[in-house]
Amino acid sequence: MTDFDFAQFEKAFGRLMTLFRLKLRPAEREELTRTYFKLLEAHDIADVLEAGARCGQKNRTFPKPVDWLAELDPMPAACPQDRRQMRVEEIDALDRATAMRYEDHPCLCSECVRAGIDDQPLRYVPTELTDDEYERAFNPRRGHLEVVGHWAHGDELARWYRARAELYATWRRAPRTLAAAVALIVGTREPGMEG
Repeated sequence: MTDFDFAQFEKAFGRLMTLFRLKLRPAEREELTRTYFKLLEAHDIADVLEAGARCGQKNRTFPKPVDWLAELDPMPAACPQDRRQMRVEEIDALDRATAMRYEDHPCLCSECVRAGIDDQPLRYVPTELTDDEYERAFNPRRGHLEVVGHWAHGDELARWYRARAELYATWRRAPRTLAAAVALIVGTREPGMEG
């Protein structure tokens, strides 16, 4: 960036500050803007603005310079030799599922209709290898290992809803107070009784 880019950077930086509700006095705001500009100066203005936009989408708090620089120069992560790399379709499905909070509209496919579950939302579930182990693969977009998943249909989706109903039923039967839990564990005894 050059000094001619400062006005454009300052405007974008101000929008980012507004997005994260960062409130500073004018002098502090000017100083912070100039500090970030100086730290990011080695990069092209278009790249800096794109990285700032990505920070605005990803971060929960105002991005530190290191966050911004990481978006500019992402560290290439390597896939571990003992794992496979996720396919593009798997990554896209995971990103979509995450955005939809792992639930989609009901499905009218033949499997879901046959299982009688066509009125329930689809669920994105982890792909199981064994009863207690899930498939993991390297996600190159995020640069780390993740659990591989898929959208459950038919009998698998029906099992998911049954398991959820059983879990909720267990929670409803659980004692609501410490005294009730102790009574359930110890049994009901009067003071002084041996147990």
